[in-house]
Amino acid sequence: MRYTLQLEMLEPQGFSSARAIELLHSEFTLATNAARFDALSGHDIVLEIVERSVPQEGVARYVVELHLEERYSALTDAQALALVRRAFTNAINGSFFSRVCDGEIAIELRSRAPLAEAIERRAA
Repeated sequence: MRYTLQLEMLEPQGFSSARAIELLHSEFTLATNAARFDALSGHDIVLEIVERSVPQEGVARYVVELHLEERYSALTDAQALALVRRAFTNAINGSFFSRVCDGEIAIELRSRAPLAEAIERRAA
């Protein structure tokens, strides 16, 4: 599946986009290695950062894609979003993402589709 998410967070300090993206990737990798996203998928999850913007001072907005094999086959979008939010909350509670955000991350599910469909749409 391909999840397109919008993440908004307060950044603890002003980073360049390149550094912020690097840190987000690093923290996500650490959190997945620590099994914080295992309720969502039992396999590797690929994080692709599509866009980063700073709509106001100190607030960073990321559009990211997660490529994953869902652990549960019949999830609704609402259930999938709940699992994503829980995974990020568990990661933050485990002190992951502290280098890139102060506190919580607001998460919006923009789309969720089988990965093959997403690839076909991009090619068209």
